[in-house]
Amino acid sequence: EQAKGLSVLQHGESVWEYTQRLLSKDWDEFKIPKWLEENYHEINSNLHELEIIEEYNVLHDCGKPYCLEEGEDGRRHFPNHAEVSKDTYMGITGANPITGSLIGWDMVLHSYTADNIKAIGLSKKDAYTLMITALAEIHSNAAMFGGMESVSFKSKWKTLDRRGKMLLKEGLQ
Repeated sequence: EQAKGLSVLQHGESVWEYTQRLLSKDWDEFKIPKWLEENYHEINSNLHELEIIEEYNVLHDCGKPYCLEEGEDGRRHFPNHAEVSKDTYMGITGANPITGSLIGWDMVLHSYTADNIKAIGLSKKDAYTLMITALAEIHSNAAMFGGMESVSFKSKWKTLDRRGKMLLKEGLQ
């Protein structure tokens, strides 16, 4: 389980469902950042192929069972889960290296500084795919955070809003 009553696979499938809603502008029940509203066509027309996005979304946490730690407080932690998930995914015969890279960068927009993100040198397709997925992830997890009005959701959303603005300002190639 990733969370009580939610498997890693179910979470990935939920993220894919939220991503599809974002891409089709089915934005009811979403908190949409201004950068997505203003740059929707630019972002949507410069993503990786849907098959890659789906595989990335569904399998992005596939390594969590291999790095699970339980804290003294009983809380579950998944240290370095993006890298472990990338390694787990890349061990699959026929693994797509683009999907593997996206899985490895899954936490970049959530936890890296703007300078660290810039240093990676993401392509436009990588950055935009990560941006849409990160937004889908926090909406998929909103109930777990306590809803979209919770401090946790608002904090994660604010970070993504800043990172999205920064990446669009960078003029990615």
